[in-house]
Amino acid sequence: MRLHFPNKEHADVIVASGDTTIGSAQDNNVVVSKPGVAAHHINLAVAERSIVLSVSDAQARVHVNARPVREKALLRLGDTVSLDTIQLRLMPDRDESIRTNVPTGNRNATPPPPGSDEMNATRTRLAPAKVVLRGVSGSYFGKIVPVRGRLVIGRGSDCDLVLDEAEMSRRHAVIENSGDGIYLRDLGSANGTFVNGVQVRDAVLHPDDQIAFDTNRFLLEAPSLPTREEGDQAGVDVDNSTITQTMRAVPRPTQPAPAKPVDDRNKNDIWWLIGAAALIAIGIAVLFYVF
Repeated sequence: MRLHFPNKEHADVIVASGDTTIGSAQDNNVVVSKPGVAAHHINLAVAERSIVLSVSDAQARVHVNARPVREKALLRLGDTVSLDTIQLRLMPDRDESIRTNVPTGNRNATPPPPGSDEMNATRTRLAPAKVVLRGVSGSYFGKIVPVRGRLVIGRGSDCDLVLDEAEMSRRHAVIENSGDGIYLRDLGSANGTFVNGVQVRDAVLHPDDQIAFDTNRFLLEAPSLPTREEGDQAGVDVDNSTITQTMRAVPRPTQPAPAKPVDDRNKNDIWWLIGAAALIAIGIAVLFYVF
């Protein structure tokens, strides 16, 4: 995972599994010495399938996607965390992990009329059967938006999903549930779309991806499709050397090797030998006394 500071208060940082502390004090893994940042502001616990934010200072101001957090929050790639006025975004290690080579298609195609043979055939080809967007921020927070074939998104009243935001174009983008995959296609927007924090025009989408249109954020849910980690990533060229050349990794303290545990069986064997020796000594003393 990568921490990206959009306003350049800090260089991008690669974060590995484990705990990462962020604050203004020098003993943090990520030091952000800016007004409003507490000495020990937050802790990020990164595991294989979860990212948990914990507020380290009860007086520290923390927001996730503009919603206040007092103690803990479960994070996803694409989330924006605010430390007072300092923002950082959770992103994949490299932008190229978001595939943009979507199949060619007519972006402005008009869908066939409901009830027609063409529409019925299209619905028959659709797999997975259920693809939805779940609002996690903005005006659609907590709402479910189904994706049936094509979902046109924009601020125009003729769109399937109307988002009346300043950064949205009248016809901004379309999400296609084509049967062999889920694709985001740009419709000539001015600002593009963010997928897991990466700004894109077109993108191949996967379940659990976070898609952000200005302040509106949606989680893509498609239970019958593989997640991004489980899907085919053969088209992504990962070169770790370029990561270390362009950004700093979080330093990890070297942990001392754990002491070798004492085997209880060895301790029992020693006491058994001592007991046996004592019995032998008593027996010899009795023999001398008798004879």
